[in-house]
Amino acid sequence: MAARSADRDGPVGRPILVPPARQIAPLDERAFWTLVDQSAKFEDEPEAQIVALRSSLSRLPQERIADFERVFDQVMRRSYSWDLWGAASVANGGASDDGFEYFRCWLISKGRKTFEAVLANPDSLAEVLAPGPQGSLEFEDFAYVAREAWSAKTGRDWNEMPFVAAMMYAESPGGIRFNDNPTDLAKRYPKLWARFGSR
Repeated sequence: MAARSADRDGPVGRPILVPPARQIAPLDERAFWTLVDQSAKFEDEPEAQIVALRSSLSRLPQERIADFERVFDQVMRRSYSWDLWGAASVANGGASDDGFEYFRCWLISKGRKTFEAVLANPDSLAEVLAPGPQGSLEFEDFAYVAREAWSAKTGRDWNEMPFVAAMMYAESPGGIRFNDNPTDLAKRYPKLWARFGSR
């Protein structure tokens, strides 16, 4: 219902009705992936992808940028599994805690279709990568793009950004832990091992 103005009257002495402020819908996971997919057009040039995504985020209100970060955190949590960690380890020739985090950033940056396919079957990573030698499958800078956009929009430190302070992963990834033994890795990730096992 429209609110009444307290200090103005209409031409016949009636209170002027002031329409309520328009509510902006939160940025949901679908909108999150739309932005990521748009930036993934520049996936062959990581710096250009960051610029493209930052530009898209800069046009949003600060609350929606915070929403993007919240959804990003949720997607990162979904991908925190031993099965995916093992795949990252094979593909990158090893994966530390930080290395696995940056791998998941890289995977998210590839867009929803690739992310969901590899999450459902980590060994399929061998099929979604282009033929030929691959560099390190990590993208650390992708983790900071929303925080930097929010800081630029608000003039505040990104540590003050909603959700950032509460970001805590489970103590252990989900699923069954992988074994570093080459025989076990080759059995668990046959396609990846055939392509990257010599790393």
